[in-house]
Amino acid sequence: MIYREKNGLLFIRFDNHENFFEALKDTLKNAGIRSGVVINGIGMLRDFELGWFNIQAMRYEKHSFSVPHELLSLQGNIALKDNETFVHLHASLAGPSHECVGGHLFNATVCNTVELFIQKAETLSLRRVKGEQFSPLS
Repeated sequence: MIYREKNGLLFIRFDNHENFFEALKDTLKNAGIRSGVVINGIGMLRDFELGWFNIQAMRYEKHSFSVPHELLSLQGNIALKDNETFVHLHASLAGPSHECVGGHLFNATVCNTVELFIQKAETLSLRRVKGEQFSPLS
């Protein structure tokens, strides 16, 4: 994996077989990013888990995929939750049939590569507090 940061814009290129979330969190820590916006992500993932929030049951319904899928779109935000970096991502992916799947991305393994752009929130400190709505704090 490689990453570069300039003027608050972070580019990350992940390598084949990397645990996506572990590598991302390590990079965010090394780059000193605790709040930000995931602008764009493309590439390929396998062994990933997507969720859809069932508001009646108040829980995520999750589905796992082992077959590699093209990552068509990835966006989200980075905030502090319980004083740890929390990455909230939504993804759209297409498999061999070209049908799309999407939702909240819970975990994934990089297949071939993933390229990601993150804008650091220079003037905001984003936090998630249990029982409260997500809120930007300055």
